[in-house]
Amino acid sequence: MSNLILNEGYYNNNNFFEGGSGSKIFLKGRRILDLSFCAGSLLLGHNSKIFIESLKEIHRKKISSLASPNLQANNFAKLLKKVITYKDKFIFCNSGTEAITKALRISFSISNKSMIIATTGSWHGSVDNLLFSPDKMLRPTPISSGILNSHKQNLKFIPYNNIEKSKKIILKNKLKINCIIVEPMQASLPLHEAKNYLMFLRQISKKHNIILIFDELITGLRTNGSTLQNYFKIKPDISTFGKCFGGGFPIGIIGITKKVYQNLSKKNKKVFFGGTFSANSISTYVGMRTTDYILKNKKKIFKKLEKFSSLFENTMNNFFKSHMIPAKVYRFKSLIRVVFTDRLTEEGSRGNFFISKKLQRVEKIRKFLQKKNIYIPSNGLIYFSDQTSLQDINYLIKNLKLAFKT
Repeated sequence: MSNLILNEGYYNNNNFFEGGSGSKIFLKGRRILDLSFCAGSLLLGHNSKIFIESLKEIHRKKISSLASPNLQANNFAKLLKKVITYKDKFIFCNSGTEAITKALRISFSISNKSMIIATTGSWHGSVDNLLFSPDKMLRPTPISSGILNSHKQNLKFIPYNNIEKSKKIILKNKLKINCIIVEPMQASLPLHEAKNYLMFLRQISKKHNIILIFDELITGLRTNGSTLQNYFKIKPDISTFGKCFGGGFPIGIIGITKKVYQNLSKKNKKVFFGGTFSANSISTYVGMRTTDYILKNKKKIFKKLEKFSSLFENTMNNFFKSHMIPAKVYRFKSLIRVVFTDRLTEEGSRGNFFISKKLQRVEKIRKFLQKKNIYIPSNGLIYFSDQTSLQDINYLIKNLKLAFKT
């Protein structure tokens, strides 16, 4: 049956999860500790109280799925303005990938330059323009078949968190660059010290009239109930959000500054943002109710998340050090990754640290943990939710230690 679906993860896979509650997902009668939470989307856990309340309210208020302009989308935009105060306009999309696609469309509408600068280690979803990985010489290599060669010609990589090398590449191509796009706090390797690098990108892009795009699909709302750009006090021209803002429903959001909007107006540019479910009333209502709840309870939610995330990071890193195991936990807030090496020597490895020599070991650890009823997704990225308990954290630590010892 699995062969009917070709989406990633389905082919030749017989483990189909059935649902979830709190911090657990269900598989063939087993309750499994989830460390994915729908790729980080479920900040409040599976089937949270506010999610269930939202669905009941949709039924009670007879809110139907509307492709027409609706009150729910308008109200959500007003709430978003309180979180992302310096964004002037918002565009609702169906996914993060769609948000990136349309963000690039805006950027290309403002400037007729065609080159995109992307940072190594960033992931921007299934967008043809960016579906590449850098080789050792930072040359783009397609991740998928079916990508036009023109996308490869219009893309250059710069090494994330390396100001000197990035500056050299940007200055060499400054007259051709349309935009710089970056996942500011990379899921591939969360680095607290990234602020200086992001400030550099803001300064050099402003100086040379290059549009700066922050892809905050992951960090939006997960960063203390706000955004990473607010946390670091950096203002990109265009930002994309999603995941947590959807509260469990598919959503993508683009935020643009007043200057970007004025540029579009002055040039009399008509940019197409349509789609049957773009800004639909169901997703925006659930998103609004979830976001509002998180904002009103953020002190409690994020204090707990920081406490548990810090406990996991410190305990595991002390264990690795004391047992001389070449591994390390990297973390920013509740965005966590266990890296199967204690030394990262090249910028490129930050985006691809599941080095081929380590892949078999990584997969063995994942399978060991799944037997212990713990699910880590294949990309290795760990999230905690508001429903993750101290008991869950201790159980994870115990079995992850055992996995490494074994």
